[in-house]
Amino acid sequence: MSVTVEDLMRLPSLRQAKVIGGSGGMRRVVSSISVLESTKPEILVNELFPDARSGYSGGELVITGFINCTDDVEMQCENVGRLIEGGEVGLVLYYVGVYLPRVDQRLIDMADENDFVLICMPEGKSNLRYGELITDVTECIYQDKSSASLVSDILDRMSSAPRSQQTVATALRMLCMELGCSIVLGSMDGVLLELATWPSELEDTVRKELEPYLPFPFERGSVRCNFMPDAVAYCQTIRSDSGERYQLALVRVGMPLEKGELEQAADTLRICINIWGRQSGTDAVNELVRAILQDEPLRMRRLAGIFHIDIASIHELWLFCGTDAGKVKKHMKEYCELMRQYADTVFGAVFEGMPVMCLSTPHSLRETEKVMMGMIADMRAVWPDAVIVRCCGLNNTTDCHRAYLTVLDALEDVRNIFPDRCLVLQGELEFAAECRKLIDGGEDAAMRSLAPLTALKSDSESGDLLETVCTYLLDCDGSVTKTAGKLFLHRNTIKYRLQRITDMLGHHPAKMPEMMGLYRSAAVYRLLVASKET
Repeated sequence: MSVTVEDLMRLPSLRQAKVIGGSGGMRRVVSSISVLESTKPEILVNELFPDARSGYSGGELVITGFINCTDDVEMQCENVGRLIEGGEVGLVLYYVGVYLPRVDQRLIDMADENDFVLICMPEGKSNLRYGELITDVTECIYQDKSSASLVSDILDRMSSAPRSQQTVATALRMLCMELGCSIVLGSMDGVLLELATWPSELEDTVRKELEPYLPFPFERGSVRCNFMPDAVAYCQTIRSDSGERYQLALVRVGMPLEKGELEQAADTLRICINIWGRQSGTDAVNELVRAILQDEPLRMRRLAGIFHIDIASIHELWLFCGTDAGKVKKHMKEYCELMRQYADTVFGAVFEGMPVMCLSTPHSLRETEKVMMGMIADMRAVWPDAVIVRCCGLNNTTDCHRAYLTVLDALEDVRNIFPDRCLVLQGELEFAAECRKLIDGGEDAAMRSLAPLTALKSDSESGDLLETVCTYLLDCDGSVTKTAGKLFLHRNTIKYRLQRITDMLGHHPAKMPEMMGLYRSAAVYRLLVASKET
């Protein structure tokens, strides 16, 4: 099961097509082909890819003509971005020169940066049909399934997936898509650990009908499923290298599952459990934190039951960045005990080299900040660049997972925008991510975001004025005294500069709502300066 984009380019329906971007992804494996009908990016991310960065949904080659947004390049780019996040391998563009005037260079650049293959069908032809390509690709994938090695294919795709997708749940979803059957992974004590269904809308039905019968009374065999016509569940026991035993059940409707397919599926899952099921260590608290941050609900509920923890009460994450995880881990129990005075649920562990605490909402903000300042003082005595990131107001574990990924993506930019911050809040991470998006949107977008500062650049003292307004807004919360202290200048000098800035802008830097645009401009300016220095 290893049909690549490169293989598909030899099909009759793609012989005259051209790869115009993302050629680095030509060796990526294609699991299926799909048609993009909706052009609203929020529909893509919220409905088709509910958690694009953690739940595997992709591997498809997607067809579109961007019929509903032929002149809206911004929306085209947003759609491509969502497809990339969802793990799709490429996009085939139809009707270029007919309905879609041309392929914008921004789409090509985005494809190149992400090894997302962008294929253009022959331009100016209105007689092309989606069905021809769909038939060719489907037949090619079907023929390949009879001869390819399931184990090596899944392992290849797992190892090349982003780290946040390298989970047993992802492996189950890949197997489900390749074999065209629903898959249940359960423990020997009857707990359903993971579930992937084919088609996906059967999830509630399969869970409801099979979960009560776990564990199955036999290690290997098959049983007819009464809840679906012509459905059979094929069961096999898996033993991991650590000695743990699991039950695997594959539910196939219609065509029987071959013995070799069941054996390969079991072998694939056993290897994935050994490699990716325990890479955070054997400590169950570590596994619980991992399950939360990877958003693996079934496994998380099982582990939470062991500790009698109400997962729904977790509304905060604290991440200790810029530290030695091993040394901080030694103090984690002490930190958790301290915070249990102010929050009902507290536990912590090291996840992917980063110390993390999960908490319910603390009772007192003042006491919480006092504790955090004590922690950061201890850490900065050893690691001067240490920061604590506090993500609060999280409604569920999916929010926790997204918050963690935002920290990974945006913390460096936060450090460049707010270099003096030792406590970083989620809003600052999201703000930094928005600023980065403006810069990544191209030179025109970056220049537009800098427009509020343009008036200052024409002054002979532009360097001093830019430094002053950035410090005043980003570092000193609009305080003249703090700004003077930060820049080692007299207060009157700061007042003079702020007056100059006010005259040139036509408003005081702290005047709302104008300050919002100026604040963002100052942040983007710092990011651009930082990128030039590296």
